[in-house]
Amino acid sequence: MVILGYSFLLKKITLNNNNIKIENIDILYGLTLIIFISLFFNFFFPLIHLKPIVVIFGLLLFMYAAYKKFFELNFILYFVIVFFTTFIAFYSNMNVDGPMYHLQVIKWLSFHKISFGLTNLEIRLGFNSSWHSIVALLDFNIYKISTKYYISALILSSLIYETIRHKSKLNYSDIFLYLTISFLIFFSFLHPYNNGIILNHLGNPERDIVGMLFFFLIIFFFLKALENLKNNKNYINLLIISLFLCITSRLMMSPMIILLVVILLKNKTYKAINFTTIFLFITSILWVLRSFFLSGCLFFPFYQTCFKTNWATNIKEIQFFVEEAMRISRTLPTRNGVNDLDFSLNSYKWIPQWINDYFFSTALLQIAASIIIITALFFLIASFFNKYKSTNTNKITDFYVLICLIGIILLWFISAPEVRYGLGPLISLPCFAIILLLKKLNLIESFLNKNTKLSLIMSVIFLLLISKNFALFQFDDLFKKSKIVHTYTHIEKIGKFNNTNYFWGKFLCADFREICVNTVKEKYLIDEIYNYKIYKSSSQLKE
Repeated sequence: MVILGYSFLLKKITLNNNNIKIENIDILYGLTLIIFISLFFNFFFPLIHLKPIVVIFGLLLFMYAAYKKFFELNFILYFVIVFFTTFIAFYSNMNVDGPMYHLQVIKWLSFHKISFGLTNLEIRLGFNSSWHSIVALLDFNIYKISTKYYISALILSSLIYETIRHKSKLNYSDIFLYLTISFLIFFSFLHPYNNGIILNHLGNPERDIVGMLFFFLIIFFFLKALENLKNNKNYINLLIISLFLCITSRLMMSPMIILLVVILLKNKTYKAINFTTIFLFITSILWVLRSFFLSGCLFFPFYQTCFKTNWATNIKEIQFFVEEAMRISRTLPTRNGVNDLDFSLNSYKWIPQWINDYFFSTALLQIAASIIIITALFFLIASFFNKYKSTNTNKITDFYVLICLIGIILLWFISAPEVRYGLGPLISLPCFAIILLLKKLNLIESFLNKNTKLSLIMSVIFLLLISKNFALFQFDDLFKKSKIVHTYTHIEKIGKFNNTNYFWGKFLCADFREICVNTVKEKYLIDEIYNYKIYKSSSQLKE
């Protein structure tokens, strides 16, 4: 409700219209405004002081918009989906990155105003995801249940609602979103390990799932804008916002900006300089500044964007961190040869091992590859026999989407080919290939007129996943205040530097309130200017 309240405010200001309607997918406006508030105010004080004001004001905005009937939402269906998606998130498992550094990132946002050189304490604190800015501002406890573990479930709920809700007419964009969400949920249902390798992390404050969902929305809004060339200002706005949310969560997805350029070239009436673009530009500047203050780099961990400042992390340390991640990803799951630089870093010798050990043990990659190969074969057969004279020919815009998807997957493959880093394009490519095949075989029209049937199928798939989680349900869960409980008995005190205690968390700092690091150094250099903490580089590691 808080997000919907801010969505109403920003959309009203953006479109400057008293007769606006807030639809489900307009929550992107609210997310953007919350990011701006989080980034801006964290330069001056901890977000913990701002949370009550943000939540109360958001609820007041929601109640006003609901009273004035600005919402075009089936709230009963919406909250049923949110409830069951949160139910699924409740039974997910804590991933590795959560207690390692995600929770620490949120802690620093919540309880400290921005600090310079946090990467000199723990290099992973340099990751500056806009999603964590949202989570930190909307995180509060209700009977010891922390909302930070369930906010990503709201975004998934929104996309599920978008596929299930009644529409007067379906378009290619709707079919694409339906395919991607169906793929995600059905894969999670079939996976033998709880909710599968993706949704098992839903109840975490991580950025991979939301990055994937925002990636789906980029293509969705790109297609929507093409389908409504005469009246697509809102869709272009949402496309720009989706790009911002996705890229600031996963920088590797930057090539998707090509789709925005294509839309702007095709739509001459859209004014590139408007309130939305100016607002996002200012928010982007704040985001880049935050990254610079945290690490000395404009776009951490790309060391080519780093500058020499008195708080900057040693470039060699950043380079080693990036290369280590590449070596590990290339040698999964066994990590055979991970320390052989000639094998895992400076050549392509790792590829045969990756295919044999990782590709053939990862169901998602095999399913995606099988769909692409089968659709490509059918496409070639149809083209060879020239039997199908489609009225829905594949356009040059389809080619741009394919180029972006294939390009990002190639970039993913040669850098860090671990599934979680490329979920968006890895799921989108086979789904988009199916759409191209349906258009080629002139079957797409058969789906465009069957909204009710597709919604029913989607509902059944979602219910199957819910039923899988009911198997984990126990009556005592109704009285649990929290399923996730962190203990700190393993944390050891390193020492005191500049009257500040430092602790070693052994890669399980979680949300430990005091300064907690994963790797111990001989000494820690701290300075203070105008009441801002500056953590300086001291790259000597303790033996």
